[in-house]
Amino acid sequence: MRGVGNNAYPYRDSLEDFPHLKRWFEAIKSRPAVVRAYDRAKEINTQATVLTEESKRILFGQTAKSVA
Repeated sequence: MRGVGNNAYPYRDSLEDFPHLKRWFEAIKSRPAVVRAYDRAKEINTQATVLTEESKRILFGQTAKSVA
């Protein structure tokens, strides 16, 4: 899965272990509105996203306790 949800789904490569979740992702990905959104995102997001170690820590390393 690439595009809009790329950073939202850090576990996207391990869905083989979750067949029901994998089926859900595939069903959502095939919906016409989602296809249009991904196509539009390709037009809008023309620059590659660069994640630094700091941005990864901020995006994925936070917990409710660490930001309280």
